[in-house]
Order: sequence, then C-alpha cells, then structure tokens
Amino acid sequence: MCHTDLNQHFGIDAVKALAAKAQNDSAFCESLFATATADDGRCSRNSAWVLTHLPKDCNTLIESHRESLTKAVLCTSDSSLRRLLLTLMERLPWDKEHLRTDLLDFCLLHLVDPAEPYGVRALCAKLAWAQCRHYTELRAELHTTLTLIEPHTISPGMRNTRTKILKSINNNTEPQT
Repeated sequence: MCHTDLNQHFGIDAVKALAAKAQNDSAFCESLFATATADDGRCSRNSAWVLTHLPKDCNTLIESHRESLTKAVLCTSDSSLRRLLLTLMERLPWDKEHLRTDLLDFCLLHLVDPAEPYGVRALCAKLAWAQCRHYTELRAELHTTLTLIEPHTISPGMRNTRTKILKSINNNTEPQT
C-alpha cells in the first residue's frame, strides 16, 4: 500500500529528504522497496526515485532486493519505473554467479528497441555488459546486438554507452579479479 506522501507530485528536495529518512529508518526503507516493486503508478515511481538517491554505502541494502528489483523490471510496462529500477540495479555488483538469462534477454531486447527511451536503452546495455563480460560467447552476442544499432539513429548519450561497451569488448577487457 502506498504511503500518502508518495502518491503526490514532489520535487528533488522532498526526494532527498525521504532518502535521508530511508537511510535511517529501516522499516520506511523496506516499505519504499515494497512499493517501488509493486508497479503501482506514481507511488511506485516516486518510491523508486527516492531509492535512487540513497548514498552509495546503501548498495548492500539494494543488493538484498536484487530479486524483487529484477522481477519488477521484467514485469513493468511503465518505462519511467523501468528506468528507475534499472538505475538501482546498475549500482549492484554483477559477478559470474549473478547471471540471469531472463534479465540478459530482456536487456538485449530492450537496448535495441527504438520505442524505449534512450535512458532505458543505455541502462539495458550497461546491465547486459555487466552480465556478459564474464563469458566469451555472451560478449560476442552483445557485440553483435550493439553493432545492429546505427550510431546516427541514437542519442549522444546512448552512442557513448554503445561505443564504450564495444571498445571494452573489442579490447577483450576482462573484469578485475
């Protein structure tokens, strides 16, 4: 159920204040995660927006919600909520054991979808790279997928993301061990 404060329009100052509250109040923070992954319109978007403003030292808290975030990303039809949830997921470590083929397939599909906002596409590319970088075959598949995107058809930010990932693949850059 949506906390009343989260079902209204508010600005960045309110977001930062709620993020500070979440950092210090674990029950409130847990309710934000529950609401963000419930796909409940504005309330979910606002909850996710607040969570994206948690400080980096809260990444372990985000990590504990990896599964529910993944399920929500795969299920939501709300592109704004999808972008916010992907933003949270990008903060997570993606070691070999974190490969999720359903999420990888989702990312590969959505990074080439011209109907998706560029922010979602770029985040999908980054998450695909984070998962593929450990496996030669998957790096090759990501390379093929990224080369299908014509650089002149995308935004400068998406083009930059594409270029950086292709460079890492072409240089056979391995993750640090």
